[in-house]
Amino acid sequence: MYWLHQSALYLHIVVGVIALIMFWIPVVSKKGARNHKRFGRIFAIVMYTVGWSGVLMASFDLWRPLVTHPVAQSTTAEAQTAISAGIRASATFLLSLSILVLATTRHGWLVIRHKDDRRALRRPAHVALCLALLGAGLTLLVIGGSSGNILMLIFGALETWLAIGFLRYSFKAELAHPREWWVEHLGSLIGSGIGVYTAFFVFGAARLLQPLLESGSFAGLGVVFWVAPGAIGGIAIARLSRKYRRRFSAEPG
Repeated sequence: MYWLHQSALYLHIVVGVIALIMFWIPVVSKKGARNHKRFGRIFAIVMYTVGWSGVLMASFDLWRPLVTHPVAQSTTAEAQTAISAGIRASATFLLSLSILVLATTRHGWLVIRHKDDRRALRRPAHVALCLALLGAGLTLLVIGGSSGNILMLIFGALETWLAIGFLRYSFKAELAHPREWWVEHLGSLIGSGIGVYTAFFVFGAARLLQPLLESGSFAGLGVVFWVAPGAIGGIAIARLSRKYRRRFSAEPG
């Protein structure tokens, strides 16, 4: 199990770095053009790899935390319990981010492929993934509320909001305007970026910048890095969605 966990970790790191760069190519490329479609497909494959490798790592950490993260034999039972609790807390958040990446990537891909025909979004696999995102969000809200963890509260609210939005879009009787699928695709893309950039800051950059963030001048700034992708991304989704809904609603037919 340890080596399988480590293999998933290395894969997650490699594809995660690729995803950080790949995210911007569909964003800046001309919408609907060949490069946008080509790199969009590649981005989806990369994000699925990021998501599933994260699910695998988090599942192992939740199941056997001291197997995936061995400690010295001299470690006391009390210390082992505390270490296990810390690993499981991080794994819970990583699992929620992984589900966020998978759900937003799949939703955005299905929306753009099927546009006005939303039957594919109502199939059991996609509905189950959206419900998993909803469950992850509610779990983070409960944990964040009981522990006062701002990071979990923000992402619990974001994941819950996105999951409800995905399900509502999939099952509502009629689209509000002919190109509502475009707005939905945009929001899903930003949501996937939130997941991958938050994972980078929380599990990657935070460790690299730890000496700086623990210094007197920058102490406490770590939480800013952690919540920034979710806060900025959530605001961007809300504002851009409102902007384009108004624009498309004003267009004829």
